[in-house]
Formats: sequence, C-alpha cells, structure tokens
Amino acid sequence: MKQIANISQEDQALPVDPMVSMIERVAMDPNSDLAKLERMLELKERHDAQNAKAAYASAFAQASAEFPTIPLNGKGHNGKPYATLEDITKLTRPVLSQYGLALTFAVDVGEQVVVTAKLMHKAGHSESTSMALPRDTSGSKNAVQAVGSTQKYGQRYTAQAILGLSLGMDDEDDGRAAAGRGEPISVRQYDELRQLIDQAGITEEIVCTAEKLGALHDLPARHFERVSGRLQQTVKNRGAQQ
Repeated sequence: MKQIANISQEDQALPVDPMVSMIERVAMDPNSDLAKLERMLELKERHDAQNAKAAYASAFAQASAEFPTIPLNGKGHNGKPYATLEDITKLTRPVLSQYGLALTFAVDVGEQVVVTAKLMHKAGHSESTSMALPRDTSGSKNAVQAVGSTQKYGQRYTAQAILGLSLGMDDEDDGRAAAGRGEPISVRQYDELRQLIDQAGITEEIVCTAEKLGALHDLPARHFERVSGRLQQTVKNRGAQQ
C-alpha cells in the first residue's frame, strides 16, 4: 500500500501544461467559442512543434559530438577508399538511439532512383535530405541489381549528409574534385554513354578508371563530348576489325 501511495504522489507531482488545462476548460464550457478553441489548438500545435524542434537540435548536437571515427573500409572503382553504409549505420546507430534519434531511408524508383534519408527524434521532429541518381547498370547488372546498387550508393551519401559526418580524406578529396568538376551529366547523357560502352565491348569501370571517377554518373557535363567521342571511335574501330 505504501508503494501504491508513493506512485500516486509521484503522479500528482507531474507538471501540468497550463495551455492544456486552458484548452480543456474551454472545451468543457458549453458556451465557449468554437473559433477560439480552434485558435488555441493551433497555437498549442505550433508550441509543441517548436519544443520538438528544440529537443531534436539538442539531441543531435549531443549525438554528433559522440560519433566515432568511421573507417574507410570500402574501395571504389579507382581504388579510392570510402566509408561503407554498413559501417556508417553500425557505428552511429547506438549513439543516435542513446539520444532518442533514429535514421531511416525511403526509396522512390522512377526514371531516376530517389533516395531520402530521414532523421527522427522521439519528440516528433524530423529532418530529411534526398538524392536523385540514375540507375547503376555497370557490370552487366540486371534491372533489380541496378536499382539495389544505386539505392545503397544513395543511402551512403544521404546518411553522411544528414548526420554531418566528416570522413577524413574521403570527404576532403570528394570536395576538391566536386569543386573543379561542375555539373554532372544528365540522365540522357548517362544512358547514351552506357549504350556506347556496351557497343564498344568494354565496361563502365574502365571509363571510370580512365576519368578518375567513383561512378559514371559523376562525369562532369563539360567532359561528355570528349568521352562520348572517344567511345564512338572505339565502337568504329571495333566494327572495322570484325
């Protein structure tokens, strides 16, 4: 009985939101103004959203300060190391969970594969970032494998972005390269290069190695004509030899 009494006293000691109490009084009053009640509910919703956003910001600030160093265990087409999705999620998930945060992904497959990373907090606030990518058809992948490969690539980069991860030389080199490359090729240009690669009887990896790319869709648009011309010449030479 003493234990039950203690629990009851603790429940009574819990703070009551004065705004909730006010809304309850207005709602219970048969003469209350419905429009006034709706405005109060809207105000409460905005108030809760602001509190949830503040709680998210506080939790993320604490979590990001405790993220461990992510090893660069992956290896790209050109031998360049990178942090794998498995390592990113495995090493950050315990820290995120400790502060009431969770990272999820959504994928929308159409002409492009759009990958969205969503970081949620238990208070209700969330942030998201998306990346649209052409399908990775390198290495004679079938349609399902192409989507799966692109999805994993997109998850890795959106996770890095939304978690604000600094991955040493991997990030530094990517930043320098991106700064000097300009806009990447379009989906149409990517498809055109893929057709030429197939006709030339080579692989996407060969082109990526020659151009020092992690993936073909990273090719700068200003280099499209040069690479396309070389592939067309390779196709022509191959035809002359047959």
